Amino acid sequence: MQRFRFVLAPRWLLLTAAGLIVMVVCGLLSQWQWDRAVMRAAANEVIEESRVAAPVEEVLPAGAALDDADRWTLVEATGVYDAEHEIVLRAQTNDSINGFEIVTPLVLEDGTALLVDRGFVASESTGHVPDYPAPPAGEVTVTGRLYESEPEGGSVAEVDGHLESRRLSLEMFEGRFDYELRGAWVADVEPAEGFTALETPSFKDWQNYSYAVQWALFAAMVPVGWFVLVRRERKEMDEAENAERIDGSQARRSGPRR
Repeated sequence: MQRFRFVLAPRWLLLTAAGLIVMVVCGLLSQWQWDRAVMRAAANEVIEESRVAAPVEEVLPAGAALDDADRWTLVEATGVYDAEHEIVLRAQTNDSINGFEIVTPLVLEDGTALLVDRGFVASESTGHVPDYPAPPAGEVTVTGRLYESEPEGGSVAEVDGHLESRRLSLEMFEGRFDYELRGAWVADVEPAEGFTALETPSFKDWQNYSYAVQWALFAAMVPVGWFVLVRRERKEMDEAENAERIDGSQARRSGPRR
């Protein structure tokens, strides 16, 4: 071990500390990517296996937040559309097509409301919202996929008798209705003629698994690289010591004779 005492020098201690920090960071990033992969795989499983709609009261009761495990599930809700408080989502993309999404509150029997994305309409490149079907009158039953509220961003404007926004954030619409909104919104999976259904979400969980493995490999490479550097420096030191011995021996041989 005496041969490797040089690793206790300040320069090597700093290099070792830096390597440990890099390992920890890579390990944390690997775990983060793995957790994302697991979450996305679970979401894909829910989407693939959710074929029978559950009553919205069972999945998203009034006053409750959306459980992570219930995102993307199919639910069924019965109520009356509030056409006077319709929302138009601007600058949306659906299946690589630019356009608008039309959201209408569905007032349920208990007086609360569920925001329903009734579908997508393609932009006509005029800057104006194209004509779209009005919500049906009277009681309707909607089958839709649950989405969590989007983060707040931008503003909400009143235009031509409806609200316009770029994000469907429940917080941004609080106080604009006379009723309580449920803790998530749904996208109608069978929209009326004139609308296009939102494309079914699909998450690339394999990509996150790949990133997790890559970060783990980066972490594993750090100690390997450290040992390579240690061996290289020890070799260079040995070569330098051997060169000094050879030079010293040659100097003694070539010295003056008595």
